[in-house]
Amino acid sequence: MRLLDTRTGQFVEKDPERTSYTVLSHVWDKVEQSNQEVRGVQSSYDDQGRLHTVSLPADPARRVVRSAVAPIWSDHRLSPKIRESCRVAREAGYRYVWIDSCCIDKTSSSELSESINSMYQWYGRARVCYAFLANVPAGEDPHKPGSAFRSSRWFRRGWTLQELIAPFSVTFLSKDWTEIGTKVALADLVEEITGIPEDALVHAKLLDEYSVAQRLSWAAKRRTTRVEDRAYSLLGIFDINIPTLYGGGERAFRRLQEEIVRRVPDQTLFAWKDVYQGIEIHESSTAGGEKYSLPCQRRGVSLFATSIIFFEGDSKNITIVSPATLHQLGRSDLLSTEYTPTPHGIRTRLPILSLSHVFPQTDIVDPDGLPGAQWYLAILGCEHKDSPGSLLGRVCYVPPSDTGIEILHPGWVEISPKPSRGDHRPDLFPLSPATIERCRDDIQVKTIYICHPERTRAKSQDAHRQPHNTIILVLTKTTRDALRAQGYTAAFQHPDEDHPNTHWVTLLNNDHMITVEYRHTLKDCGGQLGVEAHVKMLRRALESAVRIKADPSSVKWSDGRPWFSSLHTKEVAFTLAGNELTLKLGLDWVAPSHYFLHIDIVEMEEASSELALLEREA
Repeated sequence: MRLLDTRTGQFVEKDPERTSYTVLSHVWDKVEQSNQEVRGVQSSYDDQGRLHTVSLPADPARRVVRSAVAPIWSDHRLSPKIRESCRVAREAGYRYVWIDSCCIDKTSSSELSESINSMYQWYGRARVCYAFLANVPAGEDPHKPGSAFRSSRWFRRGWTLQELIAPFSVTFLSKDWTEIGTKVALADLVEEITGIPEDALVHAKLLDEYSVAQRLSWAAKRRTTRVEDRAYSLLGIFDINIPTLYGGGERAFRRLQEEIVRRVPDQTLFAWKDVYQGIEIHESSTAGGEKYSLPCQRRGVSLFATSIIFFEGDSKNITIVSPATLHQLGRSDLLSTEYTPTPHGIRTRLPILSLSHVFPQTDIVDPDGLPGAQWYLAILGCEHKDSPGSLLGRVCYVPPSDTGIEILHPGWVEISPKPSRGDHRPDLFPLSPATIERCRDDIQVKTIYICHPERTRAKSQDAHRQPHNTIILVLTKTTRDALRAQGYTAAFQHPDEDHPNTHWVTLLNNDHMITVEYRHTLKDCGGQLGVEAHVKMLRRALESAVRIKADPSSVKWSDGRPWFSSLHTKEVAFTLAGNELTLKLGLDWVAPSHYFLHIDIVEMEEASSELALLEREA
């Protein structure tokens, strides 16, 4: 470990387990003095911090006056932060101090990675951690509402989380380097500011006694300059070591989660986003109350959260359920701890329960019209503090698979109509012991896969947030070819001067013609989008064209920033010569202000229609 000698100002290598030292915790300025820059200043001094002497004629005026403080500390080439932190440590009787900005040679990737993986231990072994709050004036009461202490940037940075928790002793310093108070003395206030329980701050409880979701919630609102550091700053919080690889963005958080499931038997990692805490939908429906609908929505592709921000909110109240509690529920097999990496993703076993079994009197609506049986609650070994004894069920979706590889995707539901209380767009539902008992025979313990993250396009997140200047619809070659295979020729017309917000698609075959007129509107400076598709169908006759009635004759979409990648498929149905014909229309965002058109035609023959009618009448 490289330390700064507070007497000589020189770097020294010491064993942290056998050395008494302090550390500085601070928010980095735009420019911090690096290891190489400090070494440049040190090169002018000897190992005692004295200027190197040169042979010059005797001159009484140039006599060096020895003092208790080495001359290097008067050299203004050293940054004020380094000089002041060393002064504070020296006056407190400490010989050595560690400062991350200059004690790590960041030009060495191996040294940087080793330091990041060791930081939590280094802060934990320090005799005292000085937390420098650059925006807090001296003499201010930190408890006062609206105090600079409460709003200090230090409490909002990613790296300072472990720097606050790891040391036993933390002393807060104001902008003039005078003491504000200690972590122990101000623990109640620090808990109020950060949401970290006092017992964790003062080491009255081990970090392992807090769930993974709780620990991630402490960091969810904190920010770092590099995206990867939002994950790397948490290594010590979970006692995990992984190589640091910059350039991967949020994939660093994915790697952290994969290591957590390998090391920590805690399924709260999968309990991110919103927990429903409203009225019991099942009881309300079966008791003759209001009829509910649950339109389902996908939320990404992986059971792992794509960003730590998803652990804001409810996660701080989610705790692991003990095996004893699961045994009391009669389902001690629900707490899986086996996670095996495979080419298809991470394989594990989870108990799942069909949404239609949990809410039998409720309409389960799939966005693509697939059967509701594809939507499940994955039962996790955790609970919310407001529903003790109830296991959390994660809304998820398992797409059909011909290979036997069943991949679990996370989702959420929109409760319609909105219940009188509770979030109406939850990701998780508490499952009471009574619900578990009622659905016991329907619970399947299933082998599923947590898939690898999708490859993302550069800056795709920023692109999805850009306002629209206009809308450009594109009919792709793939869609044209698919229509041609069904016997339709597609003609596409772009907007003109008289109709600047309108696109037209004409579909023509030997028997009939379909025209689709897309009109778009933009509001809120391009931040809100509305699209209407007006559909007409003409039967081609020898002497005239006969219009065929459609139901409905128009469909609508709406969206707002950030733009959805896909707007749901809408259907327009026709009856043509006794046959049913359905036109399926969709829009996919592909680039700022550009959407691909999806058009599909499904024809049902007369015999099939008659059979369906007989079945309905029966």
